[in-house]
Amino acid sequence: MNYPPTGAPQAAPGTLRVTYLLADTTLFGGVKIVLRQAELMARLGHRVTVASPGPPPDWTGLDVDFVQAADLSAPHLPPADVTVATYWTTIEPVLRSPRGAVVHYCQGFEAIHDHNLAEHPAILAAYGRSLPAIVLSPHLGALLAERFGRAWRLAPPLLEPYFRPDEREGPSRPPRILVISPFEITWKGVATGVEAVAQLRSRGFDCRLIRLSQWPLTEEERRIAEPDEFHHRLNPEAVAELMRGCDLLLAPSHEAEGFGLFVLEAMGSGVPVVASDIACFRGYAEGAADLVAHDQPEAFAGAARRLLEDAEGWRRARESGLEIARRDFGPARVGAQVDEALRWVASGRWQEEP
Repeated sequence: MNYPPTGAPQAAPGTLRVTYLLADTTLFGGVKIVLRQAELMARLGHRVTVASPGPPPDWTGLDVDFVQAADLSAPHLPPADVTVATYWTTIEPVLRSPRGAVVHYCQGFEAIHDHNLAEHPAILAAYGRSLPAIVLSPHLGALLAERFGRAWRLAPPLLEPYFRPDEREGPSRPPRILVISPFEITWKGVATGVEAVAQLRSRGFDCRLIRLSQWPLTEEERRIAEPDEFHHRLNPEAVAELMRGCDLLLAPSHEAEGFGLFVLEAMGSGVPVVASDIACFRGYAEGAADLVAHDQPEAFAGAARRLLEDAEGWRRARESGLEIARRDFGPARVGAQVDEALRWVASGRWQEEP
């Protein structure tokens, strides 16, 4: 990764050996967050490895060592001072024979979903293990502390440098409205976003629906609204280019959303956002994004139209998002937070906290 020299992260003295465990390497935001964090820690001088049963990702480069291992237990992993379990299924294998200190990197509470009800007992058992956590969002830390009595540190994701704004002073005519995520993952709320654009069209508001998904377009989605553009499985650099050319992001995720990286990426691209009024977005996007009820297409349509018809309001939302993205999610700040969290785990200081 080529980051600008200003705001470069600085590590505390002492190198750590860190291994990140990924359940797979599929193109999803949660995987990208882990890979970018691993690279950032390597830039700080730590010796970093990513291990997964899956192959090296074919959708992005990776500037750290990678080990493909069907079994994520210790005999198949390199020596480590800290091993980071990044999904609930990776907790138990490493705890059976740990490599150094173990921490759970929580990006969302998997037992809140309804598509995996059979797995809920195993998820709750994994969450009940006595180990520290690093969380993407404060609401996840509060959940871990209150429900499972676990200590935690905040380590937000890194905004990649190619998510940057263009030079526009106002929305395009007609405006391009972006809706991201697979339609099939119900808690992403894509149906609500697509329906909101359909309502805008039905009321005579000229706009373009731009869709981006990891998976191909379905007939069920097409019946709600035909996208003007449908993009499928783009690499991160191409996503940034597409996003920069849009005028508004709709993010109608349900409460199960752990962070919603695409909202941060839109903010960093100077693209105003209408998002669900849920814990994760309140945690970092409030004050920049317009937050509305997650299951009301009419609320998304109304908020979208107000922003897109008000050039001054659009510019204020753009600048507010850029300020938050630059201030809170650059390499210097994120690097310091992650570095401190890993040292907190490696030193055992987490055990001193109630």
